[in-house]
Amino acid sequence: MKNIIPGLLASMGIAATVLWGKHQVFFLETISPLLISIALGIVISHALPNVWKSRLTSGLNVAKGTVLRTAIVLYGFNITFQAFADIGLYGVLSAVTMVATILCVGVWLGKRLFGLDTEQSLLVAAGSAICGAAAVAAFEPIINAKPHKVLTAISTVVVFGTLSMLLLPTLFELVPLTHHQYGLWAGISIHEVAQVVVAGDAISESAAHIAVLEKMFRVVLLVPVLLIVAIWTKSRFQDSNISVVEKRITVPWFAFLFIGVIVINSLEILPSSLIDILSNVATYLLCVAMAALGMLTHISVIKQGGLQAFGLAAILFVLLLVAGFGLATFG
Repeated sequence: MKNIIPGLLASMGIAATVLWGKHQVFFLETISPLLISIALGIVISHALPNVWKSRLTSGLNVAKGTVLRTAIVLYGFNITFQAFADIGLYGVLSAVTMVATILCVGVWLGKRLFGLDTEQSLLVAAGSAICGAAAVAAFEPIINAKPHKVLTAISTVVVFGTLSMLLLPTLFELVPLTHHQYGLWAGISIHEVAQVVVAGDAISESAAHIAVLEKMFRVVLLVPVLLIVAIWTKSRFQDSNISVVEKRITVPWFAFLFIGVIVINSLEILPSSLIDILSNVATYLLCVAMAALGMLTHISVIKQGGLQAFGLAAILFVLLLVAGFGLATFG
C-alpha cells in the first residue's frame, strides 16, 4: 500500500495544479485540462532522477488504471438519456454510422497503408471516432496498450481536434447549413467534448446545444464499442493460443457502471448540487490519470510510429469533416 502513495500523490498534485491554473491563466481556458496534465506529467518525469521515477511507478500505474476507470464511470453524470430526444433518430443513427465508419476505416488504413500495429491503429481511430482522449484512455486497459501508444493517439486528438474546432466555425460561413445542421456537423466531427462546446458557441446557443448532445451520444457509444473490442481481443488471443496474454484481458466493468450512472442521472433522484460535484470529481480524476500517463511516457519512444499515427489521424480528420458535413446536410 505504501508503494502506491508517492505516485498517486504526484499525479494528484499535477492534476490539482492544472485545474487551478486553468482558472488563473486566461489562455489555458481553451485547452483541454487532460492535455495539460499529460504535458506537465511528461515534463516533470523527464526532470526527475531515475531513482525517484522507480519509486513513483506503482502509484502511477494505479492512477492510470483504477483511477481512470472510476473517472469514466463518474463522467456519466454529465449525460441524461432524455436530452437525446432533441437530436432525434437521425442524429442517433448519424452518430452510430460515423463511429462505426471511423473505427473500421481507421484500423484498416492504419495497418494496410501506414504499417501500424492493431493497437496503435485502434487507439487513433477510437480517439477520432468517439470522445477523444477519454476514449483512448478507456481502450488502454482493454487492449493492454503501451503508454507511448496511448500518448501518441491522444496527441493526434489534440492536434486535429483543435484544428476542427477552429475550422468548422469558419466553414459555416461558406456552406448552406442551418444552426441545427451545423450543431450536428460539429457534434459528429469534432474529437473532444470541450472542443465541440467551443465550436458550437462560436455560432449560436442553439448550435452549441445540438452539438453537445450529438457529441454526448458518441460518448455513450463508448460502452458497446468497448464490449465489442474486449470480446474481439479475447477471441484474437485465443485463436493465437496466447494463454499468458489471455489472462490479462480486462472485462470493462466500468462500461456497465458508466451506463448505470447515466440511468441514475436520468432519473433525477440526486440533487443538482451533488451532480455538479461528482461531475467535477470526474474531471479531476481524469486529469490525475492523464498526469500519471504522462509521467510513465518517454518522448524517445513516441517517435517510433509517430509520423504514421499522425498520417492516419489526418486522413480520419478529413473523413470526419467530409462525411460529417454530408450527414448534417440531411439532418
